[in-house]
Amino acid sequence: MNSDLQLQGQSYVVPCSSCQAPFDALAGAWCGCLTSKRTIVCSACRNCFCKAPAAYKESFWEKAPQAMWDRAMADRRAIFGPPPNPPPAFARRPLVLVVDDETDIQRATLLALEEFGYGAVLARDGLEGLQLAERYRPDVVLTDAFMPKMDGREMCRRLKMNPATARIKIVIMTAVYTAARYRSEAFREFQADDYLAKPLDLKDLRAVLQRMIGNAAMESRDSSG
Repeated sequence: MNSDLQLQGQSYVVPCSSCQAPFDALAGAWCGCLTSKRTIVCSACRNCFCKAPAAYKESFWEKAPQAMWDRAMADRRAIFGPPPNPPPAFARRPLVLVVDDETDIQRATLLALEEFGYGAVLARDGLEGLQLAERYRPDVVLTDAFMPKMDGREMCRRLKMNPATARIKIVIMTAVYTAARYRSEAFREFQADDYLAKPLDLKDLRAVLQRMIGNAAMESRDSSG
């Protein structure tokens, strides 16, 4: 689609929110951030504008030509069919259980985990996440905070109360409840191992997973020794 737009002579040149260099948003690639509304990657510094100030995002879309809006709508409508979860015995390790009800987040997270070399299984709500965590015993659970049936915080609390799953590292993510009091509550009342704000870029996600999986491995060695 990008090449078609360029052949038609269309462009939408904007200054990058990070490096200020001008780049053509119509020719740029969508980012891989964990967010329901992905943004375009700058061709100069390779940063997207998911974490840019709200004023920048508003200006970007207010001035965007119809072709840019069409690109965004096509991206949102793209059909995503996650692969079926493998049998527990065949799940790749280290294993991450993704618990999220948003299709865009599911797609971005599973693609990122594949790129990082981790195995993945998917649950679409907290209740299913609780069941899959007990069945698969993943190394890390990466969950949205608020979902239908059972939210990620309550799922976390129940997993931490169960001796069989208490050692699983659980990272709670949210795009809405990012204030310090919610973060404190996640650690104090729900026993989360980390609490992150969306959007979350791939570099930060990789660092969190490496830390969680490294800590899990150390605890496992300590308990077996």
